[in-house]
Amino acid sequence: MTSASSDRVPAEFQNLLLNLSALDLTDVGLGDACRTSALTALRDTTRSTQLALLHLLAPEEHALSPVALWCCASGGGITLPRCPQPLLPLLWPDQGHLLLDRLSAEGFDHPALRELLDGPRPTLWLPVAQGKRVVALLGLAQPAVELAPEALHQALRPALAWLGVALHAWSRTPHRTHDALARSHADYQQLFEVAGVGIGRVAIDGTLLDVNQRFADICRRSRDSMVGLNVHELTHPDEQAVSQAMSQAMLQGQHDRYTLEKRYLAPGGDFVWVQLTVALVRDDQGRAKHFVTVIEDISQRRQYQEAILSAQAAERASKAKTEFLSRMSHELRTPLNAMLGFAQLLRVDPRHTLNEPQRQKVQYIEQAGAHLLAMLTDVLDLSRIEAGSLPLSLEPLRVRSAVQEALALVQHQAQARNLLLHAQDIDDKVHVRADHVRLRQVLVNLLSNAIKYNRPNGRVHIEVQVLKPQVVFSVHDTGAGLSPEQQAHLFEPFNRLGAERSGVEGTGIGLVIVKRLLGLMNGRIEVSSVQGQGSVFRVVLPWAAASTLSTAADGATSTPGTARGALLPGVPATNAGETNRPWRLLYAEDNPVNVELVRQVLRMRPQWRLEVALNGAEAITMALTQPPDLLLLDMHLGDMNGLDVADRLAQHAHTAGIPKAGLSADAMPDQLRAARERGITTYLTKPLEVAKLLHLLDSHVAAPVTTTGR
Repeated sequence: MTSASSDRVPAEFQNLLLNLSALDLTDVGLGDACRTSALTALRDTTRSTQLALLHLLAPEEHALSPVALWCCASGGGITLPRCPQPLLPLLWPDQGHLLLDRLSAEGFDHPALRELLDGPRPTLWLPVAQGKRVVALLGLAQPAVELAPEALHQALRPALAWLGVALHAWSRTPHRTHDALARSHADYQQLFEVAGVGIGRVAIDGTLLDVNQRFADICRRSRDSMVGLNVHELTHPDEQAVSQAMSQAMLQGQHDRYTLEKRYLAPGGDFVWVQLTVALVRDDQGRAKHFVTVIEDISQRRQYQEAILSAQAAERASKAKTEFLSRMSHELRTPLNAMLGFAQLLRVDPRHTLNEPQRQKVQYIEQAGAHLLAMLTDVLDLSRIEAGSLPLSLEPLRVRSAVQEALALVQHQAQARNLLLHAQDIDDKVHVRADHVRLRQVLVNLLSNAIKYNRPNGRVHIEVQVLKPQVVFSVHDTGAGLSPEQQAHLFEPFNRLGAERSGVEGTGIGLVIVKRLLGLMNGRIEVSSVQGQGSVFRVVLPWAAASTLSTAADGATSTPGTARGALLPGVPATNAGETNRPWRLLYAEDNPVNVELVRQVLRMRPQWRLEVALNGAEAITMALTQPPDLLLLDMHLGDMNGLDVADRLAQHAHTAGIPKAGLSADAMPDQLRAARERGITTYLTKPLEVAKLLHLLDSHVAAPVTTTGR
């Protein structure tokens, strides 16, 4: 072609050919370098091209069919007529839609067109893509009347060098590529829909482009309502800043993906805990296209974790409460030990007899101390119940023994008020399932109340009925009775219902403790009362068979070392055996007042010699040097616990068998149990009952335990 003919090719026609071909070469597998080289060659080629033919690809037939033709007349531009029906929309990357019209039959009768169709043969074929699929070929040719000279062939060689490779590959595998892409898309879509996790595509600005059904289900929304939402609208306010920072860091190339746990807001003000994984999708040029988000519902896992954390926190709080109660018990009982202990010594010491006014004053001290001790015990019991740290041992108990124990403990109180205390004859075979210590506490509390709030010369009666599967204890009194209003507030802590003005001592929590204890033992309390006639308090507990009767049911004492029938204080014991030799008592105690109290008690038993260790280490050294006949341990020493002392001595053969007793203000059940496990079979609690310590000393002399070192 001559340069003159080249000049006759309008620029519009050249641009049309470029738009129809070269801009889409990347979609058929050519790289950026190929595309750049091809465009350079095509700019030269289209200057000589006067004819373009478009052939559609029919993949199923492996055939091409001509559908459109463009030509350039000398100075006239495109001369072919156009049909209004569109052929098909071709989607060009970043170019929108281009409609190509089918040529009408009349169009082929145009003289110029017929002349062109008779002779032209395309000198270059270019693939035309729709997305990633080749849909047509574009042929570039010259009219037959003006064949291409050698110069044209030289101009086409650079384009042929690059485009021929792509055209050859396409001519062999277009249908396979299309089918593979179709299958891949179908597989992806199926995975997207049936995945057990939520999957969504999110625009760079956070807008949800699409979500699968699982994503919508997790968020408790419909799929249609979610598309178009911004993920920040779904995110809990507390986590929005973190999510935005992570996404921004990913856009800046700091990482390709991230995973975190967050809350998505659900309709109705609720929220859902999800584990979120976000990845950034980039195009071939490395530009960010969109995010892919995968979410998993972890609400149940979070609830489980929170339950574990709550349980651990509750356990720590319970342990802290137990330690606090133990310390409070120790700190409050210690001064009471001195007050009540020395008051007892004043009253019973035969060497210093008191006159009546002095005895009366000592009695006042003892009564006030006993009242304070009762209040302390009640408050600590209630605190342990509320803290869940009150251990119970539910077992079959003989009802007759339990009632007799309770009556014995309140007998003196009834006699002091000139009341008749009576119990129905109880079948010895009747048993109840309860904790021995706490059942006795319940019965003593009810009997004590019936005595305190009774009229002078009144009557207190207890009876038992077996109504399987339950046993009912009924405590009757002849007091003033309770009004309906008083009964409504009967079990409120520290509410004495006006009795605080009667002069009767009380704390207002005794019945509260009774009700809580019965609840822990699967029982209940019932009340009926008539003003002016008296009240009846009924305790209902589960009936138990007698075949599995435990030792505790036969009247075993509640606390190790609690003695029944002890020798009268102040009366020297007459002991068989080695009564004339000295007996050594090693007392580990860091409080000098408590030491002095025990020293004064031992003056009533002159055969005993007191040795004092002011801390645990000193007690261990003294015991190892010369084992004592009896070791009396306080549980809270300055340098270690009394239990630690017992453990250290148990490691040595000549001290492992030393008889040990506890004397401590720490009366917590866990402490008592730990003491028993270390062979501390007797545990005296502060305030010290002088009679119990004397009984312990006398019993040891009467039945001595031989230890290595004696």
